[in-house]
Amino acid sequence: MVVSQWTPLSAAIVAATYLVVAAFYLRLGMHALRWLEAALRAPPAPRGSLAEGVRSIAGAALDVLLLRRLFLVNPALWTGEWLFHVSLALVILRHLRYFTNPVPAWVLGAQTPGWIAGWLLPAAVLLVLAIRLLPQSRPYASPLNLLLLLDVLAIAGSGLLLATRHRVDLVAVKRYALGVVAFSPSPPPPDPLLAAHLALVFVLVLYVPSHVFTAPLTMLDARRRDRELRMVLHDG
Repeated sequence: MVVSQWTPLSAAIVAATYLVVAAFYLRLGMHALRWLEAALRAPPAPRGSLAEGVRSIAGAALDVLLLRRLFLVNPALWTGEWLFHVSLALVILRHLRYFTNPVPAWVLGAQTPGWIAGWLLPAAVLLVLAIRLLPQSRPYASPLNLLLLLDVLAIAGSGLLLATRHRVDLVAVKRYALGVVAFSPSPPPPDPLLAAHLALVFVLVLYVPSHVFTAPLTMLDARRRDRELRMVLHDG
């Protein structure tokens, strides 16, 4: 077995990994503080039954998981976005095999769906890009979101190349991933395509749209406003 040696490239990958993870958790912590601040400043909720509160939370969860409100506004974009998010989630789930030892059965069970999702992901990104670039879809096409979609497309393309045409030492890749988790870093293979793939992933993690963090609160607030509007209309 050939053990990867430290090179400037592998050292840069490990350093970038820790910096990106630290930046992600710092951003997550800042959003958590904003959630707490918003909860403390929110006016007291009107008294209602426990069932009403459960229904509100369950409805908000469905809005987040199924993108239900997007479906009501733009069914075509909803199709692409839902396929995109599900494919990306399965691909991420498949990659957990590099960060676990032994690999849990549920991660092993996700390997085939994750492999299929790896091929569906670029198709879903292209579909979303095509819909968002249509003149009537411009409100959904912010420059940052379009750049992130292109970044995901490049991640998917480079990942497929690594999985099919451009093989790397997967044992060394897993050793690097486990080392990062255990704070005992091991050098990844100094492969330019692998480095490019990881760099694209780092960009995605650093620039995850804020709505990903705020979606639960946003949906709860939207449902609260809908409920208040129905009450006003009923009282009127």
